[in-house]
Amino acid sequence: MKHVLVVDDEEAITYIFRRYLEAAGYRVSTAQDGVEALALFDAQCFDAMVTDVRMPRMNGNELISRVRPLYPELPIAVVSAYPMEFQEMGRGLRVLSKPIEGATLVAAVADMMATAR
Repeated sequence: MKHVLVVDDEEAITYIFRRYLEAAGYRVSTAQDGVEALALFDAQCFDAMVTDVRMPRMNGNELISRVRPLYPELPIAVVSAYPMEFQEMGRGLRVLSKPIEGATLVAAVADMMATAR
């Protein structure tokens, strides 16, 4: 079962994204910010990450810049209400706008993982 990390400071968003992805057959872990997400990478392996940009303690840009050197092939989806603020970080990255429909999120994650393999 593929494992997806969802990172967003809004608890309602992580709950909804978890529900969409679990219904599609993924195992899902969540984090409230980049600091918490990095700690999860120390203990677990992920097949993809879905992250917000604006978060306290560590934003999505910084999270990705810290994860990329460790996991250069990890598919990452940035889901943000402010997609223009995102700094492009190369291959394996997809920027999606909030609000997002469940089917769109699931399709993007599936496509990223299929492309990464």
